[in-house]
Amino acid sequence: MHHLDMSTDASRALHDFNAMEGAYTDDADKNPINASYERPAMLEMAGDVTGKRVLDVGCAGGALSEALVARGASVVGIDVNERFIERARARLGVTPNAEFHVADIAEPMPFVATGSFDIVTASLVLHYVEDWTTPLREFRRVLRPDGVLLISTHHPTQDIELAAPPADYFKTTLLTDVWRKRGHDYTVRFYRRPLSAIVSALAQAGFVVERMPEPIPDAEAFAATPDLYKRMRRGPWFLFIRAIKRSGV
Repeated sequence: MHHLDMSTDASRALHDFNAMEGAYTDDADKNPINASYERPAMLEMAGDVTGKRVLDVGCAGGALSEALVARGASVVGIDVNERFIERARARLGVTPNAEFHVADIAEPMPFVATGSFDIVTASLVLHYVEDWTTPLREFRRVLRPDGVLLISTHHPTQDIELAAPPADYFKTTLLTDVWRKRGHDYTVRFYRRPLSAIVSALAQAGFVVERMPEPIPDAEAFAATPDLYKRMRRGPWFLFIRAIKRSGV
């Protein structure tokens, strides 16, 4: 197993998600925010993945990995949480088209070959990392020429409401939120940063932003949670980015 050099951000994320045990991955399978909003948007950005190699970073319990494999991709999933990796392995079973490893994306990934992937997916993971320099550099390294990076992350305008007053939109800030799963409240911490910082980090790492889709939630999928649907219709819930590896950088 790859040795995990634990960073502060990784330790914090492990603590928060281990407290939820299986509640997070179980909820992500059926919660409409994940199942009917975020994952479909990531798959739409990916397009036809038949025969393509995908590095699924922050793969959690493997829901996105499973969907990619079902569409013909070969997937390598990584996550800092060993419990999540165990769930992903159990979910996909024994298949030549999926493998999973424990790894911290805030650290270099020497076990991943340079130029070996067509697509990197970073699904709801980068907001747990304060400094994106190493992750984005590694994503670019492992991508083939003209490779694609797909990101979903917390939207700066949504998370500004969680910032302690006076809120400073332009400052990268560690926020604390409370998520309710299986009737219990869990504390989760993550970073909020301005859109300009996100785009600048991508540019500095050698990526060109191709598009930033803003999907509209499906009313039928949120029929059981009409108040949540109304909130999500008022503005973008997550930030989605499709970026291309720039050549010659």
